[in-house]
Amino acid sequence: MARVLSNLKTIDIRRCDGMEEVVSDRDDTDEDKKTDLFPHLHSLSFHDLTNLKRIGGGGGDSTNLIHDQFKRIGGSGEDTTNLIHDQYKLIIPWSLCQYPKEIQIESCDALSSLIPCYALEKMQKLEVLEVKYCYSLMDIFETQGINNNRDRGSSTTKIDEGISGVPHTIPRPENINVPQLYNLKKLVISYCNLLRHVFTFSTLESLKQLENLMIKDCEAMEVIVMKEYSQQRKVVVFPRLKSILPSNLPNPGADVVKRGGVMISQCPQMMVFTYGRLTTPMLKYMHTSLGKHSLECGLNFHQTWLASSKSTSLERLPWSFYNLIEVHMEFNYDVKNIIPSTELLQLQKLEKIGVYYCGYVEEVFEVVEMEGINKSFDVFEIPNLRQMELKLLESLKYIWKSNHYGTTLLKFPNLTTLSIDSCTSLKHVFTSPMVSSLLQLQDLTVSNCKNMEVIVKEEEEEYIERDAKVKVIVLRCLKSLKLELLRSLEGFCLGKEEFSWPSLDTLEIKRCPEISVFTKGQSATPTLNIIDTSFGRCYVKEDLNSFIQTKQHEGFRF
Repeated sequence: MARVLSNLKTIDIRRCDGMEEVVSDRDDTDEDKKTDLFPHLHSLSFHDLTNLKRIGGGGGDSTNLIHDQFKRIGGSGEDTTNLIHDQYKLIIPWSLCQYPKEIQIESCDALSSLIPCYALEKMQKLEVLEVKYCYSLMDIFETQGINNNRDRGSSTTKIDEGISGVPHTIPRPENINVPQLYNLKKLVISYCNLLRHVFTFSTLESLKQLENLMIKDCEAMEVIVMKEYSQQRKVVVFPRLKSILPSNLPNPGADVVKRGGVMISQCPQMMVFTYGRLTTPMLKYMHTSLGKHSLECGLNFHQTWLASSKSTSLERLPWSFYNLIEVHMEFNYDVKNIIPSTELLQLQKLEKIGVYYCGYVEEVFEVVEMEGINKSFDVFEIPNLRQMELKLLESLKYIWKSNHYGTTLLKFPNLTTLSIDSCTSLKHVFTSPMVSSLLQLQDLTVSNCKNMEVIVKEEEEEYIERDAKVKVIVLRCLKSLKLELLRSLEGFCLGKEEFSWPSLDTLEIKRCPEISVFTKGQSATPTLNIIDTSFGRCYVKEDLNSFIQTKQHEGFRF
C-alpha cells in the first residue's frame, strides 16, 4: 500500500498510543525491501506515539540484520568483513527518514534509536531535525554498531554469538554507519534523558550548512560531540553556524566551533568548551545563565582566569564574572544573591543588570558582614554599570546589603537608569552614603513595592558623626523620578540630608497613600514645574514638602 503513495509529501501522526509501526513490512518480499518509499516526502511529524518502536521499516533493526548475516556466512577476517558489507547493503530496508527535509519527533517514549544506520546514506535532504520528550532515546543517529555497543574506543562492532558460540568482532561498515548530513541547518534536541551524545566526530565535517544547534534538558548528556578513539586530530570548520545553545545539561562539551553565537545555561559541571584548539573569529559574546560575556580570551577564557583566582568554589562558576558584560537572569529559583561578595572586584566590565522572576533572590550584591570592633571600610566601584532593572523579585530585601552594615561601600558612578518593579519585600533602595556616588543617574522608577518605606535610607546612628554638618546630596543628572503604587512609602528620604535636583523636570507620585513629606531636609528643584499625581497634573509653585502638605490639607490623597 505504501508503494502506491509515491507522491506523498507530508506525514503527520499524533496521539495514537497503540501504534508500533507507521508502515509494516509483514507482507514484504525481499524485492519490496529494496524499494524506495516516499521519495517526495518533505515533512515527517510524530507526536505522542507512546509505543512507536522504530522510525524506519524492515521489521527489525540493523543489529539483527548484520547478526543474521554474520551467522550465515561465518568466518572472520577482511574477506568476511567485505562480504558482510556487501550483503548488508543488499538487504537494507526502506526508512521514513531517508527523504524528508523536516523531521519532528515528540513524546515517542518507546524509541531507543531514532534514525537507523541503513537510512543515513540517503539522508541528503534533511534540513531540520527536532526531537523532544523522547525519554528512552539513546541514539539520534544509529552509529554504535551491533547490540548498541558503548565501547567508545573501538572502531569495531561485536556479535554476541558467532560460529560455535564464540563471540566475534568485525569492523564497522563506516560509510553506512556514519551519518553525513550535508544539508542539515537546524538541530533541536530537548528532554531526552538517556542521550549521552549527539554526533560522533566523523559526522562533523559534513555539517557545512548547520546554522542552529540547541541541546536542552538532557540529563545524561556528557558531550555534544563524541570523538572516536581512532580518530586523528582534525580541524573542522562550520562556515554557517550562528548559534549553539546548550541549556540545563549536566556536563556538555563540543569539539571545534569556527563561528557562531553561544548560549550556555544551567550546565553546572561544564568547565571547558573544548579541549582542542578553538577558533571563533566572528564570535564576540557568549551568553550563559548568568548573562552576557565578552570573549577576549575565547570560549575557554575561564581557564586563564581560574589560574589567578583566589576563589575555590566552583558551584557558582566563578570564571563567569571576569568578562561579564550583562547580567540577565530570569525564572531562577536556586540563588539567593546574584553577585557573590568574592566577585565584586571582577565586575570592571559589567554594563547592565536585569533580574526577573527569581523568587528566592534576597540581594543583588552580596557583601559578608564584618565582625569585631576593628572593622575595615572597603569601597568597591562598579565603573561601567549603566542600567539596572529588577522585576518580580518577591524575596528581595536589599539591592546592596553591604551598606546596611556600614563596613563596605558600593559605588556606581555611571549608573544612568534604575527601574524596580514588584519587589514586595524591599523596604528601601539606596542608603545615604551610596546615593552620593550616583553622579550620572538620570531615570529612577520604583513601582508596586508594597513594603517600600523610603527610597533613601538614612545612615545608622552609630555611623553618624556627632556635631557633623548636614549633608547636601546633589543628584545633578536626575531628570525623571517616578514613584507609583508604593503603599507604605512615607517619603523619599526621612533623614536630615538636604537634596539638590538641578535637572529634575519629571516627577510622578501616584498611589502612595502614606507619603507625608518628600524629604525632611530641604529640597531644591529649580527646573520642576509640574508634578503628575493620582489626582492629576499640578503646577509646583513651592518646594516639594510644602506642595505635599498643602494638597493633603486640601483633602487630596496621593
